[in-house]
Amino acid sequence: MDPTPDPRALEIRDAACAAMIAELCDAAPDGTDLGAIETFVRGLFASLFAASQQKREPPEVAAPKIARIVARRARQKFPAAAPTAPTTAPPAAPPQPGGTITGKTAGIDRKILAILTEVSGFYAAPIAILSGQRSRRAQALALYTNWQSHLRRGKDNAWLARKEALRLQLDERKQEKDRDGFIALLEAKADWPALSRHLTGDEVDLAVTTDPNIIAALATCLNHRQGRNSEGARCHHFDNSKTLWPIPNSTRARWKR
Repeated sequence: MDPTPDPRALEIRDAACAAMIAELCDAAPDGTDLGAIETFVRGLFASLFAASQQKREPPEVAAPKIARIVARRARQKFPAAAPTAPTTAPPAAPPQPGGTITGKTAGIDRKILAILTEVSGFYAAPIAILSGQRSRRAQALALYTNWQSHLRRGKDNAWLARKEALRLQLDERKQEKDRDGFIALLEAKADWPALSRHLTGDEVDLAVTTDPNIIAALATCLNHRQGRNSEGARCHHFDNSKTLWPIPNSTRARWKR
């Protein structure tokens, strides 16, 4: 019996666990047993999360703390999964006065970062990027992990929904639990930029707990959708299929405090 029957707690647990698996597997070199990493992470995460729920710890507090513990133990058990130091520093957010952007800023389109920074400065509040640029491997693993839940066997992805033959092939590999075949098929046939704008750094996800005024202000300058991302987290999606930069005073005047 699941020790944490509360649906919201399970949702938070599963999203944090999926994100941790994606991060570790993305960092692992070719030839690493990704299945062993996933099995270890899921088992340990579930055990620690169940213990936290017995102590009545809020799930949104418990999940990040447990993720850090699981990451540390996983990297001890699977040393190859520990990310190597980059030879060059990742691109940083362009300096903008008055605002602070935290989280996964590396590789994000400069206009998106500039808009986020200006809105952050306007509200004097930092904005945290929950999910930013992803590698192909991380995207493929996120799709595989969440394929039968909120992704509805690929139908929730706009590009895959138009590629029915490929979607059915991917679904067959998922039902067979053929993770490597699933990822190899995506590598061979996916139009990666069309599959997800995260691959090119043209989309960011913000947490659903972000100040509604900040969300509304960003939506005047970027394309906005709300839902779940490929990693399973409920979030606000912002992409640069619509951009308004520089931001005119007439638009800024519409932002509510």
